[in-house]
Amino acid sequence: MTSPSYGVVLLSFSRHSHQRNFVPGFAAHPCTHIVAVADDDDAIDDELRRVNRQRADELEVPYLPTVAAALDRSDVDIVSIAHDIERRAELSIQAATAGKHLWIDKFLGATLEECDEVVTAVSRAGVRAIVPSYHYGSLVQQSLALLDSGRLGDLLGVHADILFSKGWPEDPDGVERRQPTGPAGRWKYAEVKRELLTVGAYGVGLLQACLEPPRAVIAHGGARFFAEHERTNTEDFATLTMTDARGRIGSLSAGRIGVATHPSGGPALARLVGTRATVTIDAKRPGIRTFLRDEITGADLRPPPDDPMQWASGPPALRPPVSADPAGLLAALDDFVSALDEERPPAYSVTHARDNMEILLAGYRSMVTGGEVVHLG
Repeated sequence: MTSPSYGVVLLSFSRHSHQRNFVPGFAAHPCTHIVAVADDDDAIDDELRRVNRQRADELEVPYLPTVAAALDRSDVDIVSIAHDIERRAELSIQAATAGKHLWIDKFLGATLEECDEVVTAVSRAGVRAIVPSYHYGSLVQQSLALLDSGRLGDLLGVHADILFSKGWPEDPDGVERRQPTGPAGRWKYAEVKRELLTVGAYGVGLLQACLEPPRAVIAHGGARFFAEHERTNTEDFATLTMTDARGRIGSLSAGRIGVATHPSGGPALARLVGTRATVTIDAKRPGIRTFLRDEITGADLRPPPDDPMQWASGPPALRPPVSADPAGLLAALDDFVSALDEERPPAYSVTHARDNMEILLAGYRSMVTGGEVVHLG
């Protein structure tokens, strides 16, 4: 039996999002097709309005100036939500209430309360919803295959190093070094992302896949390499350690480490420790590799002038990825289409994404207080 072709509307091409990365999958998959780009024109700036319309023209689909108009269309089955994090909960709830299935970029909302509201709205509406960023990539899938093989024995702990070779570090001369503050409702600045959230969320996704929910979390984020983060008192590099209900340890490092640091755009490593073996998984390359720093710096890999912290541009890479789908977006889309056909939840749902945010927020509370955060949930 052939699956139907599901119509997809793309909500916003905010440069704070990964909508541009989702387009090839939606366009090429035999069971999805893009029907429109949409946004609320009266709530966005001129630049985003221009980019949205440009993308619609490139895709040869209409641009709809209100989200309500998109949700009213009968040919829209899936809403790909990739707006700024502060708007995602509102748009997700609006789309779920309209009976549309949801493809949500990374975060459900800016607060845990907003994430809970999205989970409730999805459940109440009876729609399917996926957050494709954390579960389907090669690092998590190789780790799960290793655990299933039994080679490790009993799992004792997991560590993840996921770091992006983005940005050009500069000495924050004259800027006072301060202890990072909590988000306080503000995640992003003009040219700054909070990196425990932005990059650490991938490491948390790996820990979620391998371990049980945490009972305690501790995090640190005071080591800064970028003047932009020093000025805004935000973290550009962070570590997080958690203990699950069975006493097993999960830890991660996350952040941006500058363009001249890695030939494949930044390391993506998992270290799984078991009673019988310890294994390192490298999602970027085979275990043996060699490169020269001069090979990177000599390639003139500078961030684009209009994107100095590389929000919208990817990290430079001199080596191709081993996997054809390293982020797992195509695998996620396959799972989502099957979930729609079979009327089941996808492997990584909004409930998992809500729990991911809870762990990150506990990390931020720990970072500010300097102590362990216990009794999550």
